[in-house]
Amino acid sequence: MSTTDDRTPDPVPGDAPGAVDDHQARRLLAEAEGRSRTLPAAVPAAFITFGMLCVIGAFAVIGLHLAALVPESTDFSPRLLVLVLSLVWVGVAMIPLWIFRDRWRRGLGRRWVALMAIWGVLWIAGMILATTTLALVITPLFFVLFVVAVTGEAAASKARRRQGAGRGEVQAR
Repeated sequence: MSTTDDRTPDPVPGDAPGAVDDHQARRLLAEAEGRSRTLPAAVPAAFITFGMLCVIGAFAVIGLHLAALVPESTDFSPRLLVLVLSLVWVGVAMIPLWIFRDRWRRGLGRRWVALMAIWGVLWIAGMILATTTLALVITPLFFVLFVVAVTGEAAASKARRRQGAGRGEVQAR
């Protein structure tokens, strides 16, 4: 029996090739966290909400246009029913924004305010002009607005990626 220890000693952290020390690990974790915050969600909550609002707007205008054809009675107002249900669905459409609040703020910024302003103008015009033939023009404009929103955000996202790739980094929104 020998008195010498034949076992190899346990490696000391930082001695192995490619190992990182505590400072490097913290820096890498902070960098990974920063990059994960700049990554867009697969489908940002703002687009879910905006898509729902555009559909609600189009259907509300159509609903009000058709409700004008139904005779009102003392017990039932078809226009009021359409308005109330539309506003309830507008509230439901806001739920994704409340749940995924951190993603939509980074995703759209000023474009979100402009899109919502345009949507609001279309909504008001649709509610006022729903009984006229202009309702048939306003209704598809909600679809056009949504397509413009999606393509605008896609172009901005592509430009950010191109800008970040040119500098070798991920660009924050």
